[in-house]
Amino acid sequence: MIGMEAVWYGEFLRLFQRYPQRWHLIPSGSRPGGNHWEEFRDGAKVRFCCQDCGHGWTSMKGRVMFWFFLDVFLSEGWILFQLFGQRCLKCNTNQFENAMWYPEEVVKVMTNVCNRMAEVYYGFPQCPQRSARRPGRPRNPHNRDLCQACFEGVCNER
Repeated sequence: MIGMEAVWYGEFLRLFQRYPQRWHLIPSGSRPGGNHWEEFRDGAKVRFCCQDCGHGWTSMKGRVMFWFFLDVFLSEGWILFQLFGQRCLKCNTNQFENAMWYPEEVVKVMTNVCNRMAEVYYGFPQCPQRSARRPGRPRNPHNRDLCQACFEGVCNER
């Protein structure tokens, strides 16, 4: 495991190893079936680079969706997550580029989902969601036409 994958799984292990049940972190391309999954959406400052033209940009509206479920009979929990991309403004293709996440933004969103899970399944008090992002000065407003999360109906920007 190398790069950002190690950051995601390392932070997950650091936060979730304290719980009595075994938890699993699994990337997902879509919402899991069934109505027993809890949902949690978060945002972060992320970076993109177009695979076609090389254009790079930063977004204060990077999105991640988490779904989590604890099976008390198996004593195991699952956290599925989907990272959403953006289209390149210069190329205007239908391809969504994958986001490159800053390590401190990964720590923030993993802490937020861990706090929410602990509230739902372990009765912890509600913690305020950490919303601070890396400093940045967006030059353009959020463009719904380029946002995969908007396209899939899960972006919280209006």
